[in-house]
Amino acid sequence: MKKIDIYKHLSWKIKYEAGDMPYPPVLFWKNNIWIEDTIIAWKNTLNIIKKSEKNHNMWLYVHIPFCYTNCSFCTCVVKVEHKEKKYDEYLDMLEKESKIYTDTFKWVKFNTVYVWWWTPTIITAKQTKRFYDILKNYFDLSEVKQMMTEWSPYTTTEDKMKVLAECWINKMTFWVQSLDSKTLKKNNRFQNIDDVKNAIQLARKYGIEYINLDLMTWIEDQDIDWFKETIDLIEDLKPTTVHVNAFWPTKNTTYTQLWNIYSLDDINYRNDMYKYGRKFEDHRSKIKELEKDNLQLYNAHNFNSSILWLWYWAISHAYSSIHYSKLSFSDYSKLVDGDKSIRFIWYKLDNNDEIISYLINNLRNWVYFDRFSKIFKLDLISLGIYKKIEKLIELWILVVGENIDYWKYVMFKFNSDLFSSIYSKSLYNDKLIDEFSNYIDANKKEFLNLQLRLKQFFTD
Repeated sequence: MKKIDIYKHLSWKIKYEAGDMPYPPVLFWKNNIWIEDTIIAWKNTLNIIKKSEKNHNMWLYVHIPFCYTNCSFCTCVVKVEHKEKKYDEYLDMLEKESKIYTDTFKWVKFNTVYVWWWTPTIITAKQTKRFYDILKNYFDLSEVKQMMTEWSPYTTTEDKMKVLAECWINKMTFWVQSLDSKTLKKNNRFQNIDDVKNAIQLARKYGIEYINLDLMTWIEDQDIDWFKETIDLIEDLKPTTVHVNAFWPTKNTTYTQLWNIYSLDDINYRNDMYKYGRKFEDHRSKIKELEKDNLQLYNAHNFNSSILWLWYWAISHAYSSIHYSKLSFSDYSKLVDGDKSIRFIWYKLDNNDEIISYLINNLRNWVYFDRFSKIFKLDLISLGIYKKIEKLIELWILVVGENIDYWKYVMFKFNSDLFSSIYSKSLYNDKLIDEFSNYIDANKKEFLNLQLRLKQFFTD
């Protein structure tokens, strides 16, 4: 099989299994390390950071898994739960996990905190306060530049928003997705324009500095005219930024499990909607202050920053040491109760893996040669991986240029999700490509009608 075909298969596999993934993707990870191994890896990483002069910008990521409902387009690991007792049990486990790591991180000043909630407002104001107190008690958040949370408009209340402001939140993302009641009902989601207005008004009342709204195209039964009307209504609300997402029918969505009937017409319809939304996003989201951006993603892409991710099925990144994750709620609950026999899935990282990850994340825009040298203390042109870059330049897939400051850079010729996703696989470790080639040979039925499957996940 040609390498380009292997890259196409891998691009689809990564998207279908779980959307965006780290390098190397989870499908290449092993399942044989323990909690002590993660502590050792973190100590190694923190020693590297101590010795380094570069700005690492480590971040803390915390996942709250409870949802008010299970939306059919949701790609995430969530649990529909309405009992306050269960939320208290979650907070107990979060505190126990924080204790595991607190000694290792006692000197680390985190740069950002990202709380990814599904329907976080489902927990009470008192529980919200306890949640942030746990983080502040066990980790040094004194120099955090961005305390960000994702939030649902339809369970937002004033007492909870007041707590968020008291806990230093300075950026919020509201998961709006759509304002069409028919579409929302079809997708098992419930809100209206008044809920969104109320949530934004409360955020502004209590001094939340940056407000982002998330929209999605195409979700089941969504109409492009109503999507355009949603855009008009959102424009009137004047959020700081807007993020438009294209729906991906990933493996674990209810949509895929129940219907999975995404046709080429559906894809073209979604893409038209997405392009319309992106024009609005580009207009609304002109970012002059870095703090308006998602600093977590900015740090991850620009510095390969380390991530301590709390809760299960959460991917931590200890720079140049390991990626790792807890597999299940059952394993997680045993772990925090002191069972040290629970294994983690993981991948051992070295500096070459970090370099590949950096290139993949940044070639979509550009990789400056001198910036690369400052981050890795290495000359990109002198590295073995540059031979792969040179080959892509020869094929006119990557181009080299200079900007107005005369900084030499390299980037993909086309600003295309599909193009960059496929060709970035050519930078992968050759052993991973060989391993995946063998997987394709053994699972050919999984990749039938691949061209249509690829179109499901890429909007161009």
